[in-house]
Amino acid sequence: MRKALQNPVSIDINLVDAHKARRVLDRIVGYFTSPFLWKVIKSGLSAGRVQSVALRLICEREKEIESFQPTPYWNISGVFETNANESFNANLIKIEGVQRKILSEEELNNIKNLLKPETKFTVTVYRITTPEKIPAPPFITSTLQQEASRQFNITPKKTMQIAQSLYEGVNLPQGTIGLITYMRTDSTRVNDQAIEAVREYIDGKFGSEYLPREPRKFKDKKSAQSGHEAIRPTRINIEPDSIIDYLTPNQYKVYKLIFERFVASQMANARYELKEVFLEYMGFEFKAEETKPLFLGYQLLTAETTQKGFVPKLKVGETVILKKINIEEKQTEPLPRFTEATLIKKLEENGIGRPSTYAHIIQTLFDRRYVVKNNGKLIPTDLGREVYNIIIPRFNNIFEIPFTARMEEELDLVEAGKKKWQEVVKEFYEPFATIVNQANADAESIKKNIQQTIDKVCPQCGRPMVVRWGKYGKFLACSGFPECKYSENLEVQTTNKTCPKCGKTLVIKKGKFGEFLACSGYPECKYTENLTHDIPCPICNGTVIIFSSKKGRVYKCKECGFSSFYPPIAQKCPECGKGMVLKKNKPFCLNCKK
Repeated sequence: MRKALQNPVSIDINLVDAHKARRVLDRIVGYFTSPFLWKVIKSGLSAGRVQSVALRLICEREKEIESFQPTPYWNISGVFETNANESFNANLIKIEGVQRKILSEEELNNIKNLLKPETKFTVTVYRITTPEKIPAPPFITSTLQQEASRQFNITPKKTMQIAQSLYEGVNLPQGTIGLITYMRTDSTRVNDQAIEAVREYIDGKFGSEYLPREPRKFKDKKSAQSGHEAIRPTRINIEPDSIIDYLTPNQYKVYKLIFERFVASQMANARYELKEVFLEYMGFEFKAEETKPLFLGYQLLTAETTQKGFVPKLKVGETVILKKINIEEKQTEPLPRFTEATLIKKLEENGIGRPSTYAHIIQTLFDRRYVVKNNGKLIPTDLGREVYNIIIPRFNNIFEIPFTARMEEELDLVEAGKKKWQEVVKEFYEPFATIVNQANADAESIKKNIQQTIDKVCPQCGRPMVVRWGKYGKFLACSGFPECKYSENLEVQTTNKTCPKCGKTLVIKKGKFGEFLACSGYPECKYTENLTHDIPCPICNGTVIIFSSKKGRVYKCKECGFSSFYPPIAQKCPECGKGMVLKKNKPFCLNCKK
């Protein structure tokens, strides 16, 4: 702090101008495209320079998944035996010198007929290498969000809240101490004093062999602003386990993540022994490999290394005997749905947005109900698809990845002093205004085209009924609005339950917190009750109520306070006998945590 005060620097006006340009561009896009959505769909919606690109990525990934046609294929592996009677497994990697999948049963049968047990294969390659693996750099905002989501299922927004609390300070016996550096950064840079301190810590904690000769320097991306250094602990002598009693569980998880990532980033490389063997017979090539840690290096801290596979000692030209082939039938799969972590990674890889904005962008998609989260995966809602279908055909160039990335490059030029911010805004605004004016001129006809007319007339005025969007989803409304304000629920789903007050049938309706049961006699009878899950609470066998949140369904117990995004199932845990939930399509015990 004293050094900084003794060496003041002047304000970098180029950085200020880049911020101005980004702020103006974001407002231009949001202020003009959002009202267009209000006219066409409903009020309360929003579009944005980065937000709408994120929605586009999610919707287009969902379209790819829905249109995907799986293709069956087969993997073949073999069990081989050496002259010394040692067995090992190898995978078929090439057929007639070409890497390809086996896509037909006819070809599979032909291969089976050729690869009979006791077939002799020749060792064509046998090599042992000692590759090294370098540690990851200390966290920046986006990588911290990704790792917290991947390891602990903590949302980017929540991660930033936790990091903020660690940065602002935690009450410890020695006083209130800020445990980490500023958490909104895109730079892996670390100051010299912090590097010197962590090197002393590594030397004392693990030994000099775990310390590289020179401090490790990581290269920032070209687009990094480098206004703040990497996210790291402020005091390397405050280990996570030493203050666990003063942190919340999530604070401990995030602080430990940051602490260990920073320490590992300055430790020695991990070193492996990699054995590889290639076997050949009549154009069929099999490969086996074994990895074994020789020196853990930074992985002593991250616990990544395990021994994998087995390859016996062999020589080139030696023969081995095929004892058995194993056939595994599989299907090609589409790309997976985005998680919050993989969406952030995709945006970052394409130079879209800034690390400080990712949490807000994703939260906005939830807040607008464009996206829900199911088992950690992001799925577009009907409303999200509707917004996508409206804005992309009309603003395609504005909300495409290459254009948005180019705009970030333009802002980088402003930051570097190579372009005026007013020039960047003008170049964007003039063609954008033309697109907006055309969209607004077409708004009424677009609205009519997307309004679905159904075979039903308004009971009050006789006009046709249409499907419209409301606060909680689609509903039926009179096409004569605002003259006629009649409306009703769309496709009321009946149940076999009766209202305890008036005896009429209970129906399923949608509200602020999702679906609920209501009397079909409304408004005369206003009885409602929560929807309940068929399976009792896995903790106390109480009644489980179903709620909806911005992140998907929530299952809550009335009696014990159990709450989970995962539905309880009838299966009991074989180890502890407690009830289980369905997590990622697999039974999961909340008690045993597995």
